[in-house]
Amino acid sequence: MLIDWFTVVAQVVNFLILVWLMKRFLYLPILKALDAREKRIAASLADADAKMAESVKEREEYTRKNTEFDRERAALLFKAQDEAGNERNRLFEVARNDADAFRDKLQGKLSGEYNRLRESINHRTRDEVFAILAREGGWR
Repeated sequence: MLIDWFTVVAQVVNFLILVWLMKRFLYLPILKALDAREKRIAASLADADAKMAESVKEREEYTRKNTEFDRERAALLFKAQDEAGNERNRLFEVARNDADAFRDKLQGKLSGEYNRLRESINHRTRDEVFAILAREGGWR
């Protein structure tokens, strides 16, 4: 079998031209498209990571604020309960003082009424005794 060197060289040149054409018009655009897609994916992943970090930060901030709010709410509730207890005690004391003053006032009125009634009874008894004595003739 005889090798035709012209055909071999022509086929090698033809192959090299084909490789160059495929590289230029097919392989390089595919590589560029793959690079662009890879960059888009990397950018999307970086954006997702940034958003994830931001959401973690916001969640921590929310948790911190929620804890702080719960602490403040508990403090305000305790303060309100304490103030309500103090106000209740003050109002009880005022009511007790008013009741004591009213009782003392009534006691004074009753005591005065009792004394007037006793004086009236004593005076009427004395008048009746004198009237009986005057009728009986024992009063001379």
